[in-house]
Amino acid sequence: MGKITPQILVTFIRINKKPGKTINHQLYEQLKNGIYEGMLRPFDRMPSSREMSVELKISRNIVLQVFDQLKMEGFFESKTGSGTFVSKNVDKFSYPKSQPIRPVQKPEHYTARPYGLNNAFKGHISALEPRRPFQQSIPLIPEFPFPAWARISAGVNKNINRLHLGYDDAQGYLPLRKALCDHLRISRSINCDPENMLIVNGTRQALHLAAELLLNKGDQCWMEDPGYAGATSAIQRFGGQICPVPVTSDGLDLDFAMHNYPKSKLAYVTPSHQFPMGNTMALNDRIKLLNWAKDNQMWIIEDDYDSEFRYDSRPIPALQGMDTNGNVIYSGTLSKVLLPALRLGYMVFPTEAMARQFATAKSVIDGQGNIITQAIVSEFISQGHFSRHVRRMRLLYKKAQDDLVSLINLHLRDRLTPVPVEAGMHFIAWLSTSINAGIIANECFKAGVIINPLSSSGIKFKHPNGLILGFAGFSFGEMEKAVLILKQVLDKHL
Repeated sequence: MGKITPQILVTFIRINKKPGKTINHQLYEQLKNGIYEGMLRPFDRMPSSREMSVELKISRNIVLQVFDQLKMEGFFESKTGSGTFVSKNVDKFSYPKSQPIRPVQKPEHYTARPYGLNNAFKGHISALEPRRPFQQSIPLIPEFPFPAWARISAGVNKNINRLHLGYDDAQGYLPLRKALCDHLRISRSINCDPENMLIVNGTRQALHLAAELLLNKGDQCWMEDPGYAGATSAIQRFGGQICPVPVTSDGLDLDFAMHNYPKSKLAYVTPSHQFPMGNTMALNDRIKLLNWAKDNQMWIIEDDYDSEFRYDSRPIPALQGMDTNGNVIYSGTLSKVLLPALRLGYMVFPTEAMARQFATAKSVIDGQGNIITQAIVSEFISQGHFSRHVRRMRLLYKKAQDDLVSLINLHLRDRLTPVPVEAGMHFIAWLSTSINAGIIANECFKAGVIINPLSSSGIKFKHPNGLILGFAGFSFGEMEKAVLILKQVLDKHL
């Protein structure tokens, strides 16, 4: 028997409980179509009937009946101790191995540019500070499964070979790309093959490569406002023109962008969890954005920011999985899911040729990544530790957010209004005082607490008086102490 993959997430299943097709028939059809379309592949492990019934909010008996039917038809198999998984034989009558899961049209508007460095990095100053509340994007490092990591590391180093010690594929360690593709296909509905993926050192490197290879000097780029300063910096360093676009409750204001910047060559978006507001782009807007990109030959950089950590709702399929015209470049990182020190991220491209060009450009300035580290991460994912770690951290981060909200309501009820989020590792809290949030943040910093004002993520537009509070990487005691310091600072401005 082949290697059974970690348990999948059935994000592609949508059950309609209104009159019409029975729930049994809907579940049966969607699972079967998932196999035909390549969303489910041989040896993919299914959730247990109990877990799936809870996830989909349907009867467990219905799940059992559908599983039994698919077993009879040869789509599913079961084995004592291993659960239910997709049959090893389904590839004989489902997706073609030699083709992408969802073939896309060749993006004819992509023309390879000569690569080369400019002075973009001149004057770069690191803004890193020692870990302190309420820094953003700090994982709860003490909860990382270090024993499992150590065992895998020992195994990789014991069996190390020349491939790991010499120069390797500039796109990254192939088994890691395969493992990540399996994970992204299952958890984010990504249309992904290893040949279309590039391993990078993180989101910042991904954005610099995209700006360098996709933009000519003066090309316009839609940028969320407020948004990620690292993206703005990358675009500017390679000569792009920043086009600030307001953010609504549904994400990027597309009507504003289309009306004011119709000639934009690039759009940088965080549709699943907008940074820093936490909004999610509506489905209609996703379709609208993809159609605009197709009609106007515009690239979309999808930064799938904090998509792994959703608390009160099911994960939302990525924009890239909806794209059939080859306009979306997908970017993700393992820094917050695993450890920032690993310096691992990834990009998924519409074509293999495009991935190779980006790999070549990366190799000019960065050679290759740490293949030994990539081999360890590959095993960590393949053995199921990654998915288990993500599930556990969701629970811990949800509790951390609840704890911080409770602390604010207890000590700062009349001065600060927290806005809990459905996903991510930080939230916005609105100041009731008229004092500038930047002044509050600066005084907190002097007292040992790191808080960013919402205005620090702005580009052009004026934003409400808010503070960005990271909650994921800190204990209850650390957050309580920091809240009391914030209270002391606010007391000075009564």
